[in-house]
Amino acid sequence: MTKFILDTRLSDDHYVLCSEAIRQGVIEPDDLNEGRRTMSEQWHFYRNQPPLAAYPSPNAPHIKVGRANHDLDANSYNGASRHLANFYKSHGVQVSFCVGGEDWHICVHSNSQLKAAAKKIRQERDRATSKRGERESRVKFFKHQLHFIRDPQTRMPYYGPNKPDDGWTPAFNQELEVAVKAFQRDHKLKPDGVIGPATDRAIDRAYSKAKRRRKSAKLRAQERKARVARGEKL
Repeated sequence: MTKFILDTRLSDDHYVLCSEAIRQGVIEPDDLNEGRRTMSEQWHFYRNQPPLAAYPSPNAPHIKVGRANHDLDANSYNGASRHLANFYKSHGVQVSFCVGGEDWHICVHSNSQLKAAAKKIRQERDRATSKRGERESRVKFFKHQLHFIRDPQTRMPYYGPNKPDDGWTPAFNQELEVAVKAFQRDHKLKPDGVIGPATDRAIDRAYSKAKRRRKSAKLRAQERKARVARGEKL
């Protein structure tokens, strides 16, 4: 099963570990990059000025065709790739940087280790709840997710029509409680404003579905180019 964080395609088990790393503040959602691309997508990124990807080749690390090169890409300039690799290792999943000279391509050595770690994290999440008045790191990711999920009636984000410049805070505030209740009503859950296991899973599914509606590779490359020109972090 494939799930998404921003425009990053992940297997379900990788999604569990990466989203947990984000919840714990190890990395940010935009620290993840798309680890697999088609040749056409690679060409679009390569043709940008400045280029946003290496010269397309069937054996290039990002290309989906041919061998399975790696599982994850994470930003290296801010240390996120190292932090994510250490997070995986702390959960018993051995990884390595599998492309010489590039410390952002991460490979997992054992799928059984990955599955076991994801199962344990799921079990821990099934015992966790978040509610108004609490302050915990995972609340930041709930705000991020509900910002990208749209109310089917208003077509507006459930949370925060405008993301603050300093990002989301870990405080479970009244605005988030209102957003959670609205989300729960629309998804036939008890509208109590508490993020328990059922609501957590529903938010994850809705977020991944919202991010699956990806723009074309060409348009995404153009947007990235514009962000580079503006000096924004990719």
